[in-house]
Amino acid sequence: MSGRPNILFVFSDQHRKSAMSLWQKEEYRSYLLGAPDPVATPHLDSLAEDGTLVSGAYSSYPVCSPFRAMLFSGKYPAHNGVWQNCAPGRKDELRGDIPTLTDTLAEQGYSVGYVGKWHLEEPRAEFDRDGNYIGNDPGYDGARYFPDGSPESNTACWDTLIRPERSRGIDFLYAYNTYDVFRTDPGEPAVRAPHYWDKNMVRHQPPAGVWTPDHETDVAVRFLKNASCERDSEKPFALFVSYNPPHSPYRGREDTDYAAYDGYEKRKPPRENVAKEDETFLENTRVYYAHVTGIDRCVGRLLAALDEIGERENTIVVFTSDHGEMLGSHGLMAKNVPYEEATAIPFVIRYPGKIPHRVDRLLLTGADMMPTLLRLADLPLPDGMEGRDYSAILLGGEGERPRSALFVQQKRKGVRTDRYLLTISYGDEANYKDPLLFDLERDPYEMLPLPFAAIPEEDLLFLRRELGAWLAASFDPWYERRLYADFILYPEAE
Repeated sequence: MSGRPNILFVFSDQHRKSAMSLWQKEEYRSYLLGAPDPVATPHLDSLAEDGTLVSGAYSSYPVCSPFRAMLFSGKYPAHNGVWQNCAPGRKDELRGDIPTLTDTLAEQGYSVGYVGKWHLEEPRAEFDRDGNYIGNDPGYDGARYFPDGSPESNTACWDTLIRPERSRGIDFLYAYNTYDVFRTDPGEPAVRAPHYWDKNMVRHQPPAGVWTPDHETDVAVRFLKNASCERDSEKPFALFVSYNPPHSPYRGREDTDYAAYDGYEKRKPPRENVAKEDETFLENTRVYYAHVTGIDRCVGRLLAALDEIGERENTIVVFTSDHGEMLGSHGLMAKNVPYEEATAIPFVIRYPGKIPHRVDRLLLTGADMMPTLLRLADLPLPDGMEGRDYSAILLGGEGERPRSALFVQQKRKGVRTDRYLLTISYGDEANYKDPLLFDLERDPYEMLPLPFAAIPEEDLLFLRRELGAWLAASFDPWYERRLYADFILYPEAE
């Protein structure tokens, strides 16, 4: 095996930054806006104790597919092909003609594994190697299988297998595009069940009654231990484990982790911008917290497996998420809004002997993760990286730090700094609309939107320049059209 480090990259879906119990500790408390969630995450806490917690990790586009495309391409949506969730009727999917993180690792001699949710493909009708139809047709009538109108009738048609030619350098594949069913009970029809596809386009289904993250962890542990030659033992490995929970739906006890669920009492979420307190909301909150603790338990199993195979000291471990969950803040659920609950994400990294224990306020986004991770492993970067390499900062050395992070939906753009959040949305060619400006230092719950005149003029000028610079650097369509140049200070206008 070469002297290069292994990589274990774990990310859950819709896991907000505040949903880690370490925030309740004095060392970390000042790095969180607002109150921590009442969750238990002992394994994530331990990982942070042995490494660096990046408290400024930020989801530039808080939706599953756009974030994942930035993570795996190191490019922003204008160049990676994903402006929306990959879903039926949309052409969004990760472009096949650009190098990705997994491609690069494979080219550099890594044995690459991927387990869990993918969500980077346009759902399409699929056929096996003999030409037989095997489903996943985005045009099929979901009610044929789900006449009760259950949530599965809307999620089944989002799924697609990942064909070998689209697997982006991944040697060991055990994944699905997206399918929000996390457990089935004995006797339910197989079509309702969670499932996975391998590199031979064979469908696998976990046993009934098993929570999908537990099953995925079983598979990932087998890869780490190389129980059945899942990887080339002569190569360093890079394993990506993508858990769907704590993503919705929050359907209750039968669809989550029993032990963790029973450990929580009903309580009002502690954030001041949450007003909704009905029984459904409280139940959703309890299930969300239970999902989080269940994911933490899975992370603990992965870390234990690394110890068992003697690779702890030679493995870069990352835990993060693609975006957060509003969980009632501002009366909203889910994501796809610029508020802290949706955009702030956990990011914990451990590299024994290399990355020290500390908390860093670095504004790190999904597009930065690919170049940073590759350079931590001392690997070359593909041409055209738009994300930035912050490996020197994580290693404890000096490095140029960003002063802001980009918020980049199709029709809303903005910047987030240590103190401010500024976003504007598309109105017409002459006028933008719905400006949002918050002073996060004075208003951590983002309850008091400010007029532009309410902050110092030099601060507003800085935000306008940063927004222009980010849109130019990411080749955003707004920059190409110089949209709203009377407000956004694009570089050549200075």
